[in-house]
Amino acid sequence: MAITIRPVEKLYFDGTHRSRSPEETRAAVEPLMGEIGVTEIVDVTPLDRLGIPVYTALRPGAARGGVRAHAGKGREPIHARVSAMMEALERYCAEYRGDRMEYATYEEIGPGRAVHPEDLIVPRELVQGEKLHWTPGWDILNDEEVYLPSNAVFHPYDSLGMAVPFFRSDTNGLASGNVVEEAILHALFEVIERDALSIAERNRNLGRRLTIERASPAREVLDRFEENGIAIHLWLLDGKTGIPTVAAAADDTVTKDPAMLVIGSGTHLSPEIAALRALTEVAQSRGSYLQGGRTDPGRELVLRKAGYDRLKRINRMWFADAETLDIAGVPDASTPRFDLDIRRVLEEVGPHTDRVCVCDLSRTAVPVVRVVMPGFEVSYMDPDRKRSAQG
Repeated sequence: MAITIRPVEKLYFDGTHRSRSPEETRAAVEPLMGEIGVTEIVDVTPLDRLGIPVYTALRPGAARGGVRAHAGKGREPIHARVSAMMEALERYCAEYRGDRMEYATYEEIGPGRAVHPEDLIVPRELVQGEKLHWTPGWDILNDEEVYLPSNAVFHPYDSLGMAVPFFRSDTNGLASGNVVEEAILHALFEVIERDALSIAERNRNLGRRLTIERASPAREVLDRFEENGIAIHLWLLDGKTGIPTVAAAADDTVTKDPAMLVIGSGTHLSPEIAALRALTEVAQSRGSYLQGGRTDPGRELVLRKAGYDRLKRINRMWFADAETLDIAGVPDASTPRFDLDIRRVLEEVGPHTDRVCVCDLSRTAVPVVRVVMPGFEVSYMDPDRKRSAQG
């Protein structure tokens, strides 16, 4: 189905750009929680001394291989609550529910119509004559229909016993919004963010340190960390594009808990919003850990065995010295409209990919999309999917 990017004005600008206020979004989304299996929405903010709002939406019936606790963050409680509900909605919509898929070889679908699996940076080669599941989408870069390996669309991916998965399915490029244009823009940002993180890790180079001197929502959140003895190391990553990706590494100098050496990141045309997203994601990671909703027993064992000092040494690039830039010196390329922001993003990613694929996964009145950009890296999330030295 063709996707048309319509002119859509932004109407809310407090720490994020949206086409509706958080209160309006809550009114639209909260009634859907029962339908998608959310049984409880929990305020986990009090678990952390920071007091930065973090909420969790619990969905016990999530598909096998998916998470049951969906975290949300924000500068205000309403932002965090809506964020948690929207993430739950995204994950619900990404689960395979009998959606139409073609079962065919790459050659049968046709090179002109399909994304080659190997363009998605996969751990193995495609076997000649291998049949895969394919899902239709829309390429907004070339304005044409495109077929994608379903492995890259659904999460958790269910091969129905008919195909061999190429990689562990993930949620990269999965986003919701008040309107489809809003969802597409945030999905694009996430793909760019994960690519920038993957490049930074591969090159062992985070770019430049970032400071925030002027008063802003990001500065307020940064002050909250510092007042509570949590050192934040902000970085402006060197990615493929000129779109700001900010990463924040947190060091809890009070508890010296290795589990609290956490990282948050954010991408946005507005550097201030990118920084705010990175900072609130740190708070979200802390809250989720303290709640126990996303605790990985294997990771926990490694953390305890390594200890705080050793873990800091292992991750020393996040705490190293580097050239410093104030956020005021980073250009803000955001516009008053979502369609214009999308156009700017496409101009930035165009030299680095042949296609920008959008699959509409909406299952309720709230738009949910998956964006896939061949050639953009995800090794930060999945080390098996690393670009070769020649790539």
